[in-house]
Amino acid sequence: MTDFARLSASVDQVSRYHDKKSQKGKVGVGLNTHEATDSTLKVIVYANDLMSYTLKVTQNAPKHYRFTFISRLQNLSMDIVELMLLANDVFVTKANIHKTAEQRIHYQQQALSKLRAIGYFSLEAQKYDAIKLKHAIQMNKQGANCIKFLQAWMKSDRVKYQNIYHLLQQE
Repeated sequence: MTDFARLSASVDQVSRYHDKKSQKGKVGVGLNTHEATDSTLKVIVYANDLMSYTLKVTQNAPKHYRFTFISRLQNLSMDIVELMLLANDVFVTKANIHKTAEQRIHYQQQALSKLRAIGYFSLEAQKYDAIKLKHAIQMNKQGANCIKFLQAWMKSDRVKYQNIYHLLQQE
């Protein structure tokens, strides 16, 4: 299966939209457009919510900021979801722990950096009136929530990989 096919399958799992009539035209607090399933991590669902919210609040931005702040915010939000999906698709086993664990951690760290960047750029965009203050604040809240869950995921992986590594040392 190609990387694109795996990403498409993962995005299809995450994309569970609520009733469109209740969400149509609303740019309210939280804009939760996706549901967590047993097979998806909460952090990916929250990142997808952040992406949906970012795309929604930036669609009517002033023209003179569309190719600076707005495109940057939109691209960062999509990159975050992509990196988390890629990290989740890396399969780590005892046989390939060094290579794949490094790759998974790399994707997670990149997503963390981009989450911090989206928080910074949303506040900068608000300073120049590219987005409203309430939208910048909400993007930062959602970003902080994603950071919290991403760090928990990274910590969980770290413990899991250390246990596998110790088992390999004992053999």
